Amino acid sequence: MEAVPILMVIFGGIFGGIALITRVDGQSKLRILQEKRAIAELEQAAKQPAPLPAPTPDDPHAAAVLALRLPEPQRSQALELLCLVQDAPKTLDARSAFLIKQTQADYLPQTLRAFLDLTAGARQRLSAQGMDAETLLSEQLDLIGAGVKEALRLDHAAADRMLTQGRFLRERFAASEAGERVALEKT
Repeated sequence: MEAVPILMVIFGGIFGGIALITRVDGQSKLRILQEKRAIAELEQAAKQPAPLPAPTPDDPHAAAVLALRLPEPQRSQALELLCLVQDAPKTLDARSAFLIKQTQADYLPQTLRAFLDLTAGARQRLSAQGMDAETLLSEQLDLIGAGVKEALRLDHAAADRMLTQGRFLRERFAASEAGERVALEKT
């Protein structure tokens, strides 16, 4: 009888060791499978093209990239505004040039980002206040466009050049005209 418990202990130790080896071996297999899966995911991610980075505020093309993501007719409206800014003469006065530069680099991109970043909850909040996001964007683009057109129309430098030329001509020819009158009076 004493032999049976001894045999059980011996066989239990052997089978327990086998179970322990199987458990350790199973954990190793699990770890290897996890590593293989992680490697496969990394390889898959490497095959996919990386998404384009979001335009930065310093990017001169930020507004153009953002405008392409707008719905129509706001897309056309924003692109028309970009063309107006891009085609602005390089000889603008400092005030107009600053407004054009800020519109391209700051005002327009921020306006477009604000619209594109609207969440469904934000749109619902606007709707609850009786406002439509697309209509608000169109109004904001109209405001920017009117400001740019006004700056281009005013072109303080061109007006200043014209006034300066007029003053020069008045001084130049008024002096010679006065000299001719004096000469005619003497004769």
